[in-house]
Amino acid sequence: MNKTILKALMICCVIVSCKTKGIEDPLDNKCELFKIGNYEFFNPRIYDRPVLFEKESHNLLHEEYTPIWYKGYCAVNLPSHFSTKEDYLKYVHSGDIKRFGTSKYETIYDENKTNTKGIQDVYHKDFHLLFRGTVSVKNVASGNEYLLVAGKSYIASENDYDKNTEFYESEVKNMFAFMLEDGIYKHVSVDLVVGTFTKHQHEQVYDILNAKTLVDALCFETINTIKKPDFDSAALPKWVYNKSESDQ
Repeated sequence: MNKTILKALMICCVIVSCKTKGIEDPLDNKCELFKIGNYEFFNPRIYDRPVLFEKESHNLLHEEYTPIWYKGYCAVNLPSHFSTKEDYLKYVHSGDIKRFGTSKYETIYDENKTNTKGIQDVYHKDFHLLFRGTVSVKNVASGNEYLLVAGKSYIASENDYDKNTEFYESEVKNMFAFMLEDGIYKHVSVDLVVGTFTKHQHEQVYDILNAKTLVDALCFETINTIKKPDFDSAALPKWVYNKSESDQ
């Protein structure tokens, strides 16, 4: 009887992928892109519906999917996301604490713990922030692992995520970087990855999630952010084709 129940649970897990909210399971086969110096770039992931924030805010517009980099992002832009100062400090990179001191970040938390919109430098009034996907990176010399997040684009209407607008183009203009530390992704300067790259190398990295590049990509994984029952992780989302065509 117990074996029957266990077998049924295992089958159920296969059907629903047994994914915890916001957890992006590693690819079975590593999708290697290229190497620049000590940095390996691999496993590009595209969101079937790009991650959107509420207008004039760093809060997620849709909470059914939480990207694995979001708490690290909030440590810099939305301290009020954390219920306690201790929890907040867990998501500040140790290099930043060593450089600026714990007291600086304790002050940042105290000054922003009731600010439900977050730091204003990044978001813009009347626009949604939009993030289209991620790329994994590893420094083979140090062993440090990173996640590059393609953002920040802006759209005025949620329905514009697969259309051409003034801010949201097929090219990737900005990337956020997160370093894996203590099993979680913490925000760091993107220069830790691309800071010494040539202009051509820099463009090569930012071009990974360019919509026109993705159309011809040899390997990628699409992440189900809207819980489609018939979701296919091996198929490019419609917005990739729409964006690649809109700028021609």
